[in-house]
Amino acid sequence: MKHLLLVAFLLGSLSTSFAQQGATAPKKTVIAVRTATPPKLDGLPTEQVWQQATPATDFIQTEPMSGAPSRQRTEVRLLYDDEAVYVGAMLYDTAPDSVLTQLSQRDGGQVNTDMFGVYFDTYFDKQNAFGFEVSAAGVQTDFKSTSNGEDFAWNAVWESVVARHDQGWSVEFKIPYSAIRFPKQDVQKWGINFWRSTRRYREASFWNFVDPALQGWINQFGIAEGITGLKAPLRLSLMPYLSAYADHFPHNQEGKKNLTTTLNGGMDIKYGINDAFTLDMTLVPDFGQTQSDAQVLNLSPFEVRFDENRQFFTEGTELFNKAGLFYSRRIGAQPINYYNLEYDRSRYGEGAVVVENPERTSLINATKVSGRTNQGLGIGVFNAVTRNTFATLRSGTTNEEFEILTDPATNYNVLVLDQSLPNSSYVTLTNTNVTRSRGFYNANVTGFMTKLTNKKNSYTLNLTGNLSQRYHKNEVPEGEDKVELGHAYYASFGKTSGNFQFRLNHSTETHTYDINDLGYLSNNNVMENEVSLRYNIYKPFWKLNSLYNSIGVEHRMLYKPFSFSRVVYYLQTNATTKKFLSFGYSLVWLPTNNYDYFEPRSYADGVPNRKFRAPAGGEVNGYISTDYRKKFAVDLNGGFYRSPEYDQTDYWVGLSPRLRVNDNMQVVYGVNYSQNLRSFGYAGTGRQDSIFFGNRTVHTVNNTLTGTYIFNARTVLNLNMRHYWSDARFLEYYQLLSDGNLSPLEYTPASSWAANRNFNAFNIDLVYSWRFAPGSELSVVWKNAIYDSLIPERTNYFLNLGNTLQAKQLNSFSVKVLYYLDYQEIRKVLKS
Repeated sequence: MKHLLLVAFLLGSLSTSFAQQGATAPKKTVIAVRTATPPKLDGLPTEQVWQQATPATDFIQTEPMSGAPSRQRTEVRLLYDDEAVYVGAMLYDTAPDSVLTQLSQRDGGQVNTDMFGVYFDTYFDKQNAFGFEVSAAGVQTDFKSTSNGEDFAWNAVWESVVARHDQGWSVEFKIPYSAIRFPKQDVQKWGINFWRSTRRYREASFWNFVDPALQGWINQFGIAEGITGLKAPLRLSLMPYLSAYADHFPHNQEGKKNLTTTLNGGMDIKYGINDAFTLDMTLVPDFGQTQSDAQVLNLSPFEVRFDENRQFFTEGTELFNKAGLFYSRRIGAQPINYYNLEYDRSRYGEGAVVVENPERTSLINATKVSGRTNQGLGIGVFNAVTRNTFATLRSGTTNEEFEILTDPATNYNVLVLDQSLPNSSYVTLTNTNVTRSRGFYNANVTGFMTKLTNKKNSYTLNLTGNLSQRYHKNEVPEGEDKVELGHAYYASFGKTSGNFQFRLNHSTETHTYDINDLGYLSNNNVMENEVSLRYNIYKPFWKLNSLYNSIGVEHRMLYKPFSFSRVVYYLQTNATTKKFLSFGYSLVWLPTNNYDYFEPRSYADGVPNRKFRAPAGGEVNGYISTDYRKKFAVDLNGGFYRSPEYDQTDYWVGLSPRLRVNDNMQVVYGVNYSQNLRSFGYAGTGRQDSIFFGNRTVHTVNNTLTGTYIFNARTVLNLNMRHYWSDARFLEYYQLLSDGNLSPLEYTPASSWAANRNFNAFNIDLVYSWRFAPGSELSVVWKNAIYDSLIPERTNYFLNLGNTLQAKQLNSFSVKVLYYLDYQEIRKVLKS
């Protein structure tokens, strides 16, 4: 605790000397003009209808010269009618031939191209916004921005046209009201902002200045007035799909086909319940074309968390993810009893053979309803249902096949109530529930969180409290009803705007706190305190454009038994030079012995009863990233960890060159190499609860290749290739003593955990996609996947790669057509 008091004293001193209150920029106002004649979308907002509106001008830089006028002139006009809002922007440029126009995938983010964007805070709550951007090459990006961050998986159907000319470039947007939500009011008042990126300057400028020294950006929007008489249209769209798959895997087993073909069909539905709330439903979904997971060799006691790549679970789920209690990969995940195939041995005998054991449960349907009322109350309801999953076994005595239930039919439900408060504050209530059939346990988690900010948006208090419950109801005939309760709470307070900032954090998770039925938590049973100080410079000085510094200390305890775990000091710096070379480093110091209560993997009544002493050590790491405006750029990172007492050394290095061949094609290669020398880890258990550890050398090489060829703004060919190799060799074995120290062994423990590992994962995802109509897409995908542990000993990398490519591999070829049907467009066609 003395470490925390020392930093807290320093914090108080610096706060007195350097504290500055952020000054909110004045709000600009733009008047939207109703038009009886919609503009013709040709990318040139010069026709007479646009001249009715007064342009928004005088953009101000956010970077690199924060607060300075934009180097180029911009004029933006705003029109609307009963169907849509129209945005016309003239992006003047004194060197029109220098406008950069690299093509990218839709929602591909900032690449080497100029861009323009418009953002609507339609409920004027200063926390939620819809974003629409387009590049000078005509590629669209759309997203939702919330207090939880940006959701780029959200997609809307809207129109944009770009034009190049001798004055620079220009763009016109048509954003139908079906793409956004707004309050049911005759007179609308929206927050609004416009953004321009001039890539050759690496300049980002906003119409209403967004000060990077202030917390938040939606709260720094300007105001759109003059919008009256809007009526939300009937928002109904259907997205039926048809897909076909051909999968080949060389099982080479009698009665089991190497080649299988499937034909699938289903539909996504979006329905606007009213002006604010939308129903999203997927019926008989197909996620076979989802990008492959980046599998790794996991030697830790904790579960690996994979990203969610399934579109239905990434799009429009920002409200459900706000509290951190919803991990959608739980839906359709590995069955609960995948590794526990218990059966009636009196009937089927010993030695039954597994014929089929599905690795994933099957999703029947999923539904989400979300929206926000005029009073700023966000409501979200999510529901998904999976069917029973069975493993098929064959009796070793009678040759009879029989089934075992590995996962029951399950209902997943999430309810969120999120109330916006003044000063960018909010309060949120979240409940997740998992209900299983057939005697399996059920789970429920309830969470409360709030963020409170002062009027100047410079000081912030965050509070969170969660309660987890597991209900065990007669899981076996002689079982008794049992409820497992756990809780967690988190609190932080700090100065979050200005040059000088600080933060105080505290968190507690009890040993019975468990959210992993529908959430993700690597481990519980932790108490943590942290103090951090930051001093940031946002404006160019000396040879730098910006500089970010932080220093802090983290103190961690075990909740039960109440025991010291570790203390860590850290120092971090990140900077960007005036030539746009970015670099940073971190220094980490663990000054005393640290105790790991999870690596021994020994528990009594759910509480760790053993520990491993990890001696003091230190780490230094850093990175360099060159200017992406150039055709060739490179990212370099590396680090070094050293703990002298055990002679433990870890080091790692990563190199990622990227080549922009032309505006259509880009190739990025990445290689990461790490070596852990004398890395100590779990190696199994023995008699009388003895625990073994091993001293091992771990080599890991991760190669990735990403290639993208963009035919035009709607057609893309994308390649993702990855080979991951990790080899772990034990050199010595030890017995873990009760005080956490190690005693050498003269024999090899008889445990699978004590065996050497050599894991390979090889994936190729080749995807051709064509957006042949707004919201409609044809995708052709080829996937190749190899997962294998080839040899027990480490060998030459290239020999290992050759052996990997000769292993059994899954090849999957699929074609999927998704067609977007909008009720408003259908009605227009029928009327005409």
